Amino acid sequence: MLGLFSEAAYAYEVARRLASHPRFTGSEGERTARELAAAELRSMGYEVSFEPFTVKVFEVLAASLEVVDPPAGFVPCSAVGFSGETGEDGVEGELAYIERGDAAVVPAGSGWIGLASARPEKDRWRKLAGKAAGLVIAESSPVRGLSRVDVPYEWRERYGSLPAVYVKYRDALSLLDARRVRLTLLQEYRDAEARNLIAEKRGWKYPEEVVYVVAHLDSVYGVQGALDNAAGSALVLALAKALRGVECKRTVRFALFSGEELGLRGSQAHVERVKDALRNAVLVVNLDVHGAAFGSTSIIVTGSKSLRHYAESLARRLGVKVDVSEDVMSSDSASFARHEVPSVNIYRSSGAGYGIHTVEDSPDLLHPLAFELPGFLALELVREVADAEELPFEREIPEEVKRKVDEYFRKRLGILE
Repeated sequence: MLGLFSEAAYAYEVARRLASHPRFTGSEGERTARELAAAELRSMGYEVSFEPFTVKVFEVLAASLEVVDPPAGFVPCSAVGFSGETGEDGVEGELAYIERGDAAVVPAGSGWIGLASARPEKDRWRKLAGKAAGLVIAESSPVRGLSRVDVPYEWRERYGSLPAVYVKYRDALSLLDARRVRLTLLQEYRDAEARNLIAEKRGWKYPEEVVYVVAHLDSVYGVQGALDNAAGSALVLALAKALRGVECKRTVRFALFSGEELGLRGSQAHVERVKDALRNAVLVVNLDVHGAAFGSTSIIVTGSKSLRHYAESLARRLGVKVDVSEDVMSSDSASFARHEVPSVNIYRSSGAGYGIHTVEDSPDLLHPLAFELPGFLALELVREVADAEELPFEREIPEEVKRKVDEYFRKRLGILE
């Protein structure tokens, strides 16, 4: 161990425990993980509260893809949650390569099944839903397993059913020779209760001003989610442990959100609940995707140029080489950005990330070493901001960043019209 972050070994052990089972939103696995995290925080002396909210979830009952012309049997596939359903007999149609839903290659007429090189974005998905009987999406890399992901439930409600599955890259290559396929996808939707976990360390001088330290606790459907994001959640707990005996001028609020993988549902519920108080939130430190030993520490800043410069300066002072960019991270910090709260998103860039959102994101990828540099950097960042007499950056979301945030929710995430 490097000895830079005193709670690195603790973070590793907690991450392994959190990742011992899938934590799909509203599931028993997520409840167990939340109780584990709450028990850890209580053992440190924190008071813990829960924020319940209602969220739509799905359950996959069956998913299969059969090549019927020329007959070639079944191709392994995984369902896209909320995409749609076929009925028990499935749908059969001509298989047409459509790139990403590009108009130049989308067939005329309807009833065909599309073979896509990537999941189409919202506007193209909407057009396909009125024409295609189904969609087969190729994985992006020959080494990647089957994705266990979803589209926003709003797409199903607004545009209708477009039952979709993922297939592995090499299987997609073979499908280029197929003329007709039969796709079967059965899934059910329901409302579930999920809960965010909140704990805080109250500031002694400026208690109304809040520094958030957040991560999402949930995983995608049927996946242990070790890197994404048991490790990030464990890092939040490790920071809480490191700060338990430290007096801070500002309040530090720790949050583990549910429903991130379903469209940032937990963080959106939280900011809606506390929106009148968000004017006093000075910064969000978001920890999403961590735990892989071989890699590097990266930062996405959603905020002012001065916040980027501060993050870069801090990393240099600490001797931590980080790649810093300015953008909107597809993570819970975006929910705060909609309410003009800036964020520093710290994540781990690693080749192990190829398996994120697949069953390959498992605890064997975790290592204590991976928590040293991100933990060291995050702890110093939180300490400095929470204890500064004056903030070392401008607390604002510039207009160009606001436009990116709006575009993210309308196009990339696609939950707003």
